[in-house]
Amino acid sequence: MRRAPEIGRFQTFEIEDVGPEGARLASSGPALLLPADELDAQARAGDRVRVFIYQDRTGAPCPTTARPAAALGGFAPMRCVATTQAGAYLDWGLPKDLYVPPHEQAQRMHEGRDYVVVVCLDRKKERLIGSTHLASHFDYDVRSVLEDDEVELLVYGRTDAGVQVVVDQRHRGMVHHSDVYGAMKLGSTHTGYVRCVRDDNRLDVRLKKRGKAGMLDARDTVLEALRDAGGFLPLHDRSTPADIEQRLGMSKKAFKKAVGLLYKARSLELREHGIALSSTPAPEE
Repeated sequence: MRRAPEIGRFQTFEIEDVGPEGARLASSGPALLLPADELDAQARAGDRVRVFIYQDRTGAPCPTTARPAAALGGFAPMRCVATTQAGAYLDWGLPKDLYVPPHEQAQRMHEGRDYVVVVCLDRKKERLIGSTHLASHFDYDVRSVLEDDEVELLVYGRTDAGVQVVVDQRHRGMVHHSDVYGAMKLGSTHTGYVRCVRDDNRLDVRLKKRGKAGMLDARDTVLEALRDAGGFLPLHDRSTPADIEQRLGMSKKAFKKAVGLLYKARSLELREHGIALSSTPAPEE
């Protein structure tokens, strides 16, 4: 069955024939040749192959088995590998770099730096480009999103209020500074939980579960850290919030609640210089 190639998408095609240059795919549109160096040595006519469709320098569709950082409409961190007066070029994992026109750069790009980019089409809807103007590409229909939903986060910026995140590759979100524990670097990914759906159809997100579920998560984190450390951690009521956050990735308040749960369950002991699993000998002074 022949099908038309869709730029910026993953598609599955049937192989029509295989030659020295590669495999010709059954396309109802422009000819598609999958290069020989991307073809399985056992591939034969009639086999099916999943490819990503990008464009060559002339705009013609090209298939590849390489996986890009993001498909059309997707958000991903990418490194700028070259800049010219005509725009910037980003490494997105394909043979041809992703072009970002000057007007699609929220700030002028610099070679060697990383940026969170959305893959989109140019103004004529003809060519794949990248853009750091993310706001116009978010989905603001959040009717299916519920409080406490577990979501995947991609960090794309910071404001005075907190860390800006792409939620589930679709929505615009914010992790407020009071909910940030540990490093949240540009382009890093995290698991989060929806705190609330705002009136402007943006999402406020936390990094920890709330209520009893959050307490149990914190308890398990402390228990695992104790086991990894050989049964003793030099953390206690007098430890600074920064020390606890650096070691466990949680707030001091969450740490104290977790320790309380473990102490009541007789799973740990409170020592002068820290906490220990109940069966752990006291550390030497």
